[in-house]
Amino acid sequence: MVITAINLYAVRLLLRDLGQEDYGTFNAVAGVVLASTFITTTLAVSIQRFYSYTLGERRTDRLSMIFSASMNIILVLSVGLLIIFETIGLWFVNNELPIPPERLFAANWVFQFSLITLWFGLLQLPFTAAIFAQEEMGVFALISLTECLLRLGVILFIGITAMDGLIFYSIGLSAVAVIIFLLYAFIVRHRYPEYKYCRKIPKETYRSLLTFSGWTMYSALAAVGMTQGITILLYMFFGPIATAAYTISQQVFHALTALSNSIVVAFRPAMVKSYAEKDYTSLNKMFSANNKLILYLLLMVAIPLILELRTIFEWWLGNVSEEAITYTRLTIIYILCFSMHNPVTTIVQSTGQLKYYSLFVDSIIILCLPATWLAFHIGASSEISIILMIAMCMIAHLVRLVILRHQYPSFYYAPYISEIILRGLFVAVCTFFVVYLVHQALHPGIVRLVTVFASTFITMLIAVYFIGISAKEQQTLRQFLMQRMNKFSEN
Repeated sequence: MVITAINLYAVRLLLRDLGQEDYGTFNAVAGVVLASTFITTTLAVSIQRFYSYTLGERRTDRLSMIFSASMNIILVLSVGLLIIFETIGLWFVNNELPIPPERLFAANWVFQFSLITLWFGLLQLPFTAAIFAQEEMGVFALISLTECLLRLGVILFIGITAMDGLIFYSIGLSAVAVIIFLLYAFIVRHRYPEYKYCRKIPKETYRSLLTFSGWTMYSALAAVGMTQGITILLYMFFGPIATAAYTISQQVFHALTALSNSIVVAFRPAMVKSYAEKDYTSLNKMFSANNKLILYLLLMVAIPLILELRTIFEWWLGNVSEEAITYTRLTIIYILCFSMHNPVTTIVQSTGQLKYYSLFVDSIIILCLPATWLAFHIGASSEISIILMIAMCMIAHLVRLVILRHQYPSFYYAPYISEIILRGLFVAVCTFFVVYLVHQALHPGIVRLVTVFASTFITMLIAVYFIGISAKEQQTLRQFLMQRMNKFSEN
């Protein structure tokens, strides 16, 4: 929550110091490089999965081989990416993006330092995955907060330094990437000596990592096609202002994704270990809890955001375009649909059978990019891009469930639909209805904003308890609260 608040405040400062055009230019140019972050996501998930599975099998002697193989793969990949970006990528930035001539010099600096940021982000992956696999979420939270504060420090200096704002910001982000890499490496080296580099690595380790990563990479590529790819398309068809508006909506997307991931990263290692131990009863309980916690947490934030978005934007960013408000409302709906894939994907990744999952699911998702290009080409409004994202996401999720049932026989459609989907819809409708009445009864302003958020929180708690969870879960919750109260009274 703290990181989310800082990141949102940072956007306000960036828009103030860079302006909408430079902000849009930065995201378009950096987006060319960041389009390859699907590789980062892929490798992070793959390495963590193998770490967690190995720990579940209690074969800690294999951790050094997985660490070494992943580091070697990353080094080779980094060189390949450098060659591609310094040729094709550089040509695309200078010839295809409609960058104003007077900003082309700064845009090239942004491009080069974005490559440095990407490179050190790749190098830290084996270390980050080790912390996740060990379920040291406190360590991860502290390092993430440190990174967030360093980025904020860079932004605060933009208005002070005499250097061009775009160039200074890109240099600062590269420096932060180097510091965070060194911090992760230092902590893992001293806390977890079993993650160390070794020279003798069986070919099977490389084969397993690359096979798993290959299909996971296809999944991440599809996701990037719906974010960074659309950023570039918006810049090409509608210019920097529309791109800046879309980027603002993506900041809200990242904020809500961070809330969702705070639950996902806590559940994923334990779910993978349970699958490795063949403890399917515990896995099913975690699957249900993961789905409900993600959905209800996001609803608690999404409902007041949708209703009070204009007031929040005026306080957060000042005057923003109607496009930014429309994009953001649609993006909030998208993240509610998108986040539901995480528990399903975790189980499928635990099985290691990703071929058909990625082939069918992500082929649907990746169609969003050509569909958006076609829609823009025939004159559709820019909002169609996010509407297409929502549609493709919902279709893909139906296919996910079919594949999950095939690969994990302990999953059943009926409990998922009745216990998660229908209960979640009832909670959402009831909460929205109550909060909407409160919203309509008050005048715009800080009083209504606070009241809407407070009423959402209270209504959600009541709705989740009586509608959103089963009788058995209610009993478990009561027991948990009683234990906490007894410990508190004893102290």
